[in-house]
Amino acid sequence: MNGLKLLLDLNTETDNLYVETDMEARAMYQIFGFGPLEEENVSDDPRKITFEAGGRNALAGISKPDVDYLLGASIITFGTDTVCIYEFENKKLSGLEKAGDDLYEISLKEQTSIENGSVAEMLSSEFYSLEYDDTRDDLPLSTNRLLIFLFGEKERIYRDGILADGKYDGFIETVNRFMEDYDVEFEQSEGTELVLSTVYLMREYLNQDWEQVYGLLEKR
Repeated sequence: MNGLKLLLDLNTETDNLYVETDMEARAMYQIFGFGPLEEENVSDDPRKITFEAGGRNALAGISKPDVDYLLGASIITFGTDTVCIYEFENKKLSGLEKAGDDLYEISLKEQTSIENGSVAEMLSSEFYSLEYDDTRDDLPLSTNRLLIFLFGEKERIYRDGILADGKYDGFIETVNRFMEDYDVEFEQSEGTELVLSTVYLMREYLNQDWEQVYGLLEKR
C-alpha cells in the first residue's frame, strides 16, 4: 500500500489522530504514547479498522495539554498479496513535521512488506498454539509485532467459539465444502477449533485460497 500518512490535527480534540491513504484496506493498529489519551486503554491492545480511501480514518483523540508526551504507532494493512507493516516514530509534538495550521504528520520510521503466503506459513507452524512467543529473536521486530496481532485475533476467534457462534456460519459452510472437495477430515477435539481459527485468519486476512490452505494443512 502506498501513500499512507498518520496525521494529528490539533484544531479539534475529537478523533484528531487519523490516517489518510489512497487505498481501502483491512488493518490493525496500536498507538504508543506516554500520557493520557482521550480514549482509555487505547494503547493496551491492537484494534481493527477498515481504511477508506481518500478520507480521515480516525484512530484516537489527543487533547492539546497532552501534546508534549511521546506519540507513535504501529499500523498493519492486509492487501491482496502482501501485508504491510508501518512503524511510526515516537516523538513529541515539537519533533513532528508541520503539515498545516495545527496539523502535524507523524514520521514513518520503517515500512516492511511480507508476502501473504509467507505469513500463512508462519501461522501454520503454530496451528495448535493460542499464544505467540514474542521473545523470539530470530525475526525482525516488525514481523514479531504482526504475529502478536494475528495471534491476538486468533485467540479472540477461538474464545468466540468458531463452531458455535453464528457469525462464523458462512465460514464454516465453506469449510464443509472444502472438506468434501479435498477429502479432508478434522478431528473432533479442542484442537480442531484452534486449526479452524488459524484457517480463518489465512482466508480472511491473508487471502489464501483453499488450495493454499490445503497445502499448509498437509504439512502439519
